[in-house]
Amino acid sequence: MAITRINVGTVANDSTGDDLRQAFVKVNNNFDELDARVVPQNEAANLGAGTGVFYSKDGAVLNFRSLLAGDNVALTSDGATVTISSPSTLSIASDSTALNISGASRQFGIKGGQNITTVVSATDIRVAIDPTDLIFQDTNPALGAALNASTFNINNVGTLTATTVAATAITGPLTGTVDGVDVTNLNRIVTNADYGDTIGNATSGLELLFRSTTITYGTVTTPTAIVSDYGTL
Repeated sequence: MAITRINVGTVANDSTGDDLRQAFVKVNNNFDELDARVVPQNEAANLGAGTGVFYSKDGAVLNFRSLLAGDNVALTSDGATVTISSPSTLSIASDSTALNISGASRQFGIKGGQNITTVVSATDIRVAIDPTDLIFQDTNPALGAALNASTFNINNVGTLTATTVAATAITGPLTGTVDGVDVTNLNRIVTNADYGDTIGNATSGLELLFRSTTITYGTVTTPTAIVSDYGTL
């Protein structure tokens, strides 16, 4: 409301002005109006750990920061409410080799590599490793402990080197050659060799031949075709 002026008349006591009661009613109304116009000396404060919206106080004016929508964020106002929302949703899709997470102006993927695949299963993201040819693809493989072949064979070995000289350096069946020798014959040669009987001293090569050579002529009914020629006397 506006300030109400008191009518004091033209001259004193001319009975044209407000009476005493009406004058003080106007005085009270004017005080109420002035009191309503006074800005309380309050200070604004931001609460919480986030970025505050109160900026500063300039005299009777309180300054607040404005809210500005950024990428993929929308601001809407309805009366006393400001709503912050994202205009789009995120989607997750898989093509067996990569997980693609996409939305409005945003996209990134979780991709597999060699022998690795990524799959979305309901609410889970699964990373699977295909063990096929993993050792073959390692150009410098090394073991951290003893290799347990679980009774399976190790085939197509190029060079097998044992750094231990003990008798147990290589145990079990072994197929192949060692320095050109067929290892399957080693046991037979070492343990099952038959060198014949002991013979006396021979005084000539012919005598040695007779003593160390066995000649089979077959049987009487089935003779062999061997012809022995011992020269002349």
